[in-house]
Amino acid sequence: MVEADTADTIAAAAVRCPAVASLHGGGTRRIATYLPGRRVEGVRVGPDRVAVAVVAVPGVPVIAVADQVRSAVEPLSGGRPVDVHVADLQLPEDRPPALPPGPSAPTAPQH
Repeated sequence: MVEADTADTIAAAAVRCPAVASLHGGGTRRIATYLPGRRVEGVRVGPDRVAVAVVAVPGVPVIAVADQVRSAVEPLSGGRPVDVHVADLQLPEDRPPALPPGPSAPTAPQH
């Protein structure tokens, strides 16, 4: 059985990569680690390999995304090979909205 910490740690390392917008659970073939009462989407930790599926940010070559994720995850994989699947691309309209501007600073009276 997979240790929950391993899947969670790998997921956290993958989403910290600058070229990764989020993890991706996969389509008809799920990429997930099933744990008691929950699952870690986008990460499958198996006995022989680790698979990570991600959504990439725009403007980064796919090979660079895969290299970033692999570099971040390999030290956590317990010596298992790491397969990276770039499953989707985050489009500009998919990004969360920017925070609204804060209150403007009071201006000094002009004489």
